[in-house]
Amino acid sequence: MSNKKLIYLDYNVFAYYHDNKDPRVRLRIDKLRDAYRFCYSPAHLEDIGSSLMWNRGQNKAEAKKIAKRTINKAITISKITEDLEVFPGTGCEPAKFIREFPARCLDRVLKHADRNYYLDPKERSMLEGFKAQDPKGATSNVMANMPVDFLCKPEYENPLLEKLKSSLSLAEKCARAGVTNYTWESISKSQEVMEHVFEVVFNHLEEIRYKPDAVKKSRSRMHDVSHAIYAAHADYFVTNDGGFSSKARVVYSYLGVPTEVVDYLHFMEHPELFECCVDS
Repeated sequence: MSNKKLIYLDYNVFAYYHDNKDPRVRLRIDKLRDAYRFCYSPAHLEDIGSSLMWNRGQNKAEAKKIAKRTINKAITISKITEDLEVFPGTGCEPAKFIREFPARCLDRVLKHADRNYYLDPKERSMLEGFKAQDPKGATSNVMANMPVDFLCKPEYENPLLEKLKSSLSLAEKCARAGVTNYTWESISKSQEVMEHVFEVVFNHLEEIRYKPDAVKKSRSRMHDVSHAIYAAHADYFVTNDGGFSSKARVVYSYLGVPTEVVDYLHFMEHPELFECCVDS
């Protein structure tokens, strides 16, 4: 595997590249491809395959159009990443990097699409419950100004640790993988532990009303959490979602994930952040 630093683009940035509405995006990313590696994950294929997953029953002509657009997007991902994928580990195994054409990953994602029909209403119900505790947004307005390391404060960390330690299923996963704490160095040894811990921490942020997502964004929020999990294996995570990037920074800071979260506009307007490697 190359020693070049690794960039993980959130799906919205891939979409900007694919749609080419702003030619600067392609110029920016293509220039970096010589000095950096880009990678994708199953979360990207969940994003581009969502039209197929959630529009069953459409007429054949429309289905063919959607399928063609989906494959074209997979080809774009292939071009940018050269098929480098963050491949999820099975059970207690860690994630790894492989070379795989994204359409193959898409096939697996679509085969397991049924689980999304179960998870979506569950996610929506959870967000509705949290929203009901802060209907006018008074708490979220206060929480919006918290520093990136605020989860280390006892009033926020203690209830979070209680949630982590009281989960029997998480305890079983940790035992299988030999995970003894919730630091990045430890949880990254196991895909299932890592996913579980990330979900608990992100849910905790929703519950305490830190940059909460709207209930109507329940589906996209599931994808966001997945991207944060996979992006943790890269050096940089570029996203154009302000609320999500703030939450990702808080989660990464708390768990000790070394990945740097870079806002899209910063990525585009400050090329000097990466030029030292491009010019070398």
